Parts: sequence; C-alpha cells; structure tokens
Amino acid sequence: MNGLLTPAAFFQATNTVALVAWIVLVAFPARRFVSHVLCAIIVPGLLAACYAAVIGWKLTTDGPPPGDVMTIAGLRSVFTDDWVFAAAWTHYLVFDMVVGAWIARDAVRLGIPWPLRSLALVLTFLAGPVGFLVHLVARAILRPGSFHTAE
Repeated sequence: MNGLLTPAAFFQATNTVALVAWIVLVAFPARRFVSHVLCAIIVPGLLAACYAAVIGWKLTTDGPPPGDVMTIAGLRSVFTDDWVFAAAWTHYLVFDMVVGAWIARDAVRLGIPWPLRSLALVLTFLAGPVGFLVHLVARAILRPGSFHTAE
C-alpha cells in the first residue's frame, strides 16, 4: 500500500469523501436515503473498510505498536507514523458521520428547526462531541419529553 498511495493522499481522499457526504447530510437531512443509508451505512462503511485496510496492513508489516498505548506517551509514539495518524483520523470521520446521521434523523423526527439542526450537524463534523451536545440541549429544550422516545 505504501508504494501505491501516500498517507497524505489517503488523508485527503477520506476527508473529501466525508466532506461531500456531510454537505449532502446538512442540505438534505430529511431524505431517507441520505440519513438512513448514505451517511449511516455506505460512507461510514467505506471509510471503515479503508481504516481496517490501513490498520491491518500496519499490523502485518510492523507488528503490534511499540510501547504502552494506554499512556499518553505510548499513544503519541504510535501516532508519529503518518499512516497510523491518517487511519486514526478516519476512525473519527466514521463515528462522527454515524452520529451525524442519527442527529439528522432524530432532529427531523422531532421537528427541530433547521438552523439548530444544521448547527448541530456542522459542529458534529467539526468538533464531534460539541455538535452532539448541541443536539441534546436543543432536543431537551424544544422537545422536553423526547428522551424516552429515541429511535
């Protein structure tokens, strides 16, 4: 893989795929195909396969990570490898998109106004947990009884 693709190109490709999907999700959150299939299954699945390929390749060529990855210093040493760093970023892209697709479905179902829904989605793309928190707060304020009816 190293000769066919660089870590920077992998990073750029995964980011571009995620960005395009996020634009579609923010623009069309009520479209079932977008929030239930494209951004909940297809794009996260594709990115997860890319992640798995890089991690599998790195484990088979380099062996297990050196040092203790349960410490900050150990984890930092693992992330000095550009391939591992790009794969780790892809991990974030996958999970943020799955959360974003859920936010889109939930916000549409609950009738959360588009400005708040869009803000939560954009923030989930840019700073995952912050966007999720914005959605939870909007949900609690605008639909107080909604927490027991999550899909």
